Amino acid sequence: MSLISSFIALLKADYPSFVSFDLVSKTLHIETEEINQLINDAEMQGYSIQTEQDTCRLTLPLVSKESVAENLQSYSIGRSFQFFDRIDSTNTYALKNLQELAHGSVILTDYQYKGKGRLGRSWHTDLGKSVALTIVLKPKFDNQQAVLLTQLTAAALVKALEPDWSASIKWPNDVLIDGRKVAGILVESHFSGSELTGIVIGTGINTNLSIEELPEELKAKATSLAIEKNRVIDPNPIITSFLSWFDTFYTAWSESMDASTFISVCREKSGLIGREITVHHGQISKSARVMDISDEGELVIRYPNTNETDHLNSLNFSVRGQSGYL
Repeated sequence: MSLISSFIALLKADYPSFVSFDLVSKTLHIETEEINQLINDAEMQGYSIQTEQDTCRLTLPLVSKESVAENLQSYSIGRSFQFFDRIDSTNTYALKNLQELAHGSVILTDYQYKGKGRLGRSWHTDLGKSVALTIVLKPKFDNQQAVLLTQLTAAALVKALEPDWSASIKWPNDVLIDGRKVAGILVESHFSGSELTGIVIGTGINTNLSIEELPEELKAKATSLAIEKNRVIDPNPIITSFLSWFDTFYTAWSESMDASTFISVCREKSGLIGREITVHHGQISKSARVMDISDEGELVIRYPNTNETDHLNSLNFSVRGQSGYL
């Protein structure tokens, strides 16, 4: 662990309290006069640190692997944790190291600078402003059943945000608050020939982004937990709750192959059922009304011109509200 990493870990452990320079000096075995330079170096890497009369502290809570692991109660998810101060993409890391990673492993980071979203979109995670994590699965079912994992993850997310936030799901992979995106999901499968060898599930949550930090073109489409509550949000209890709900849904489903528990959450929390939408598939766009979410996690729609009913899977389609994002 680098000196900066050790320093940040020390500040994390005592957040939101101030840590004395004397304690930093004794813990890291450095001279007191070196601490200001260490703080400058950390700030150059993007950490926000407040100093006050020979004490210092983080201004925002960061992800703590220890806090998440200590409070997590689960059967298989979170058997092992890997934490990175910064990483290009937690999903990319998981896919590259899939063979060595155990089922249920969780990859966490404070800073993801090359994250991936669905349909090739990017997802950037600033220090202390967003959460990025990946769950590694090595299931025994086939990829057709694995499509349901997007809905399982979405259900776990909205349950984790209750009761503090009333969230909805924009099928297939976005979680919204008041019609604006606060979290996204990316499920990627890995094969050896035709055999499914593993699945990685990436999840990003906007926690402490301010309205000023959102790009102008996204202010009507995106939000953060902090914006909605007008206060700083600790990401660790949310991560713990999300992983616990994911474990509950996944354990029951993998044993029974009955998805009704989490699909019912997706129906209840759907932001699309009953709405008029536009379905985009390649260069083709069609107007439709959302009728339901099927037991297989498909979006059930009806085209008004023909009254034809269709079932959309989550692989090649995207949907938009006819008057905006939702």
